[in-house]
Amino acid sequence: MALRVPAGYDAIMKRRTSHAFTLIEMVTVVAVIIVLAGMIISVAGYVQTKGAREKTLVQMKNFGLQCETYKQDNGTVPQNEDTDLLDARIDLSPISGASAAKYQKASRYLYSCLSGDFEPPTQPDGKPEAGERVYYGFRRDELNFAKERDGGIKSVNFVQDPFGNCYGYSTVGAKLEAEYRKKLRENADEPRPTKLEGYNPTFDLWSTGGTTTTTGSSKWIKNW
Repeated sequence: MALRVPAGYDAIMKRRTSHAFTLIEMVTVVAVIIVLAGMIISVAGYVQTKGAREKTLVQMKNFGLQCETYKQDNGTVPQNEDTDLLDARIDLSPISGASAAKYQKASRYLYSCLSGDFEPPTQPDGKPEAGERVYYGFRRDELNFAKERDGGIKSVNFVQDPFGNCYGYSTVGAKLEAEYRKKLRENADEPRPTKLEGYNPTFDLWSTGGTTTTTGSSKWIKNW
């Protein structure tokens, strides 16, 4: 006995089929979502990096101006053995290897000179010393520091760039220039040294811009 199909059954099934997602359609939708998500993440990353670079330029300009003001009062930009040892030509990474410690010591001395905060030695506590001039008031987001229990600054480790890495600050070029001028006073024919250290005869200031490799040094944000 043949089964009779209710009237309108074919039409109902066609409507249901037309409203259902096929496997191919679902795969296509998921693929489109993945592509769009990738584009959004890429654009967001670009915007974030661009913003960090612009912020770095502003910070470096402010630090540089205050270094010049410091020089007017003290006869030289912030300079000690630690800033004389760091060399942007060879010390490429602020986060690994022997260079990391050199970065931090030099950066911390720059902080101390501009902020007037020198004590305790090697662990300045975020407070300028009595009688010391404050050339620059560092914001919390410009510093890498150990925290007190209440969130206050316990000790400053170094001045950090908007990428979260230690700023590079070096006077190795100034040291070389001073040594040359001293020899020149003793011997007017003293030739300039052919071996270069650093880039500027005053001070080098730079951010690695989030890169820490030799090939990435072209992306550094620097004052030379």
